[in-house]
Amino acid sequence: MEQNPKTQRTWRYTWEAQSHSPNLRLFLFDSKTNPKIHCKSLNVSTIIGKSQLLVTWINEEDEGATSKEEIVSLLVPIPRVLLDTESPVNFKALDDHIEVRLVLLLPVDHPLVSDFNLVTDSREKSAPLVMGYDLKTLSLMGGVHFYCRSCSNRLTKKELLDFSEMPSINWRESADNWFGTCCCSFGGISEKMVVKYTNSYTCSSGLCLLSATTVLLSKDDLVECILSEKGGTEVEFESSLALSCDVGVVEPGSRISEGNAESHESGGENVCGQVDESKTRCIDKASLPGCCVHDSPDSNESVQLEEKKLTLDKKFLLDGFLEDVFMAKASNVSKNVEWIEFACPECSSPLGAYPSGVGSNGKPIDGGVRLFKCYISTSSTTGESSDVFRKYTLERMFTNQLVECSKEELSFHVLVKDLTTKSPLFNIVILNPNTFSSTGLCSSQDEPGSALELSAIVKVLFSDCNSSVVKKIDEEVYILKGQGEELIELITNASKFLPSSCSYLQGALVSSMHL
Repeated sequence: MEQNPKTQRTWRYTWEAQSHSPNLRLFLFDSKTNPKIHCKSLNVSTIIGKSQLLVTWINEEDEGATSKEEIVSLLVPIPRVLLDTESPVNFKALDDHIEVRLVLLLPVDHPLVSDFNLVTDSREKSAPLVMGYDLKTLSLMGGVHFYCRSCSNRLTKKELLDFSEMPSINWRESADNWFGTCCCSFGGISEKMVVKYTNSYTCSSGLCLLSATTVLLSKDDLVECILSEKGGTEVEFESSLALSCDVGVVEPGSRISEGNAESHESGGENVCGQVDESKTRCIDKASLPGCCVHDSPDSNESVQLEEKKLTLDKKFLLDGFLEDVFMAKASNVSKNVEWIEFACPECSSPLGAYPSGVGSNGKPIDGGVRLFKCYISTSSTTGESSDVFRKYTLERMFTNQLVECSKEELSFHVLVKDLTTKSPLFNIVILNPNTFSSTGLCSSQDEPGSALELSAIVKVLFSDCNSSVVKKIDEEVYILKGQGEELIELITNASKFLPSSCSYLQGALVSSMHL
């Protein structure tokens, strides 16, 4: 018998563990071997001192009239976990992979297990994406420049000093819940607060507004920033998107939004002339005893004056149509707002997007550009510890938004559409948001290496929009086509980390995404 080391590196290992489960499962496979037939005398043992798993078998190959026996020996690194060394190692050979199960003393997500993880780099990669951390760190840096992550080109003209969190778009609802919806409640303070907050969080030079996935900057703070119409004509942002002096009347030629915006701008009437009671404050005062009977003229006039201060771009902001563009929900998409992709002036790599009107009003709406955190850095050298956004990737940003959207519901089905054309891109179903995994290629030699770490992933089902397996849709989200195509490639490639027998479920592709 002889050993052929040339074929050993074609074997892939994938470790998987579930939250709150004291078990660790290994999938060991290559593209040619049928372990059930070819792996004779299979044996699996642990080498605790080296954190390795030794897998051996005898592979028999027929060569004409003679048969050739080959000893196969694989070393698989064991992740940093707390193994129960007294429990037996369970393993079996299946048609397209070898499966090994190890028993753990504690689940991989147990706090005590996290304390054993002393590898700083691994902790850094698996650290959650927290906007509060970004805001605090940027504010303490004194002055910040933003750079293109692809070519390290500096994007900002001068250092930025003023950072603020982009607040929730549900200002009106929150104010109404706190102060009441009546026009005379606290002198109409609800509407006054909405107007005040909207004015405070509008794109302006020198101010950097942060959301979970984007950085909003004024075009005046960016180098070589030219915001163009859809046709490519260079235009300057016009801030004169003002409403007329008559409450609810839009000046001729100005843009109007759909849904809520139409209702706000028409004094509570929709396009059919019917009253939208959810947007009209106390229409029939006599029929609402104790509400507006004690109406104050000064109060109403004050509210109307505050509303007239809202330019149309601020109404778009208030109605949620200028919200986080990285992954927009259906309620935050307007037919009157088109998102145009913004690229690096040096290398043309995608950086983000900016809102523009449509049709004859196809001009930039607020003069601001939303830069995606996964495409920019705060250091000229990508990946340095001083780069605040080093943990952000397209995959992690999308996965975090997906889990937040689903509220960790299992079998949550999301239809992803193109933000520009509104055409479907792909379907994705969350199978398990609490999975941990690690993958790599096996070695036939005792090679030194860094400790293997399990990463948090979300198990998903992926299918194109032509699939017939789709039965229900829980949520529709919209992303830019370029990011959608990149995500499709990432999800498809991740499915190759499992053997083919484990890669399909109910006609859809089983894959994973890093959290």
